[in-house]
Amino acid sequence: LGFLTGKYNKGNLPSGPRKAAAKKLFEGESEVAFSNLISVMQTIANKNKNASLSQVALNWTRAKGTIPIPGARNLRQAKQNLDALNWNLTEDDVRALDQASIAVPPYIDPAKSPFAKKDIQTGLVMFDS
Repeated sequence: LGFLTGKYNKGNLPSGPRKAAAKKLFEGESEVAFSNLISVMQTIANKNKNASLSQVALNWTRAKGTIPIPGARNLRQAKQNLDALNWNLTEDDVRALDQASIAVPPYIDPAKSPFAKKDIQTGLVMFDS
């Protein structure tokens, strides 16, 4: 959704169905916790030759054993995503990100999500918890 890239903030919310989810992150009880998570990500980015927040997010997912499927709207973003493979998070980085993320309340209730519950082509359930 782009929330971990630093693209959006309280004064610059996305449009469409992502706006409601963004408001939950940037306002109320989530605001401080989400802001702290972004701050931890920025600290890690700065330690890694001024990497981008999206690179930190991609490396965090890789450190968790998942395979991220990042989106890119232009060549710059594609190169930035590829450059995330040139470095890895330390165990301390992963621990700091995990700790900061625990405090961020869920921002999408699957029952109230504005997004599709099931992929219309594959039948894949989008929310399984």
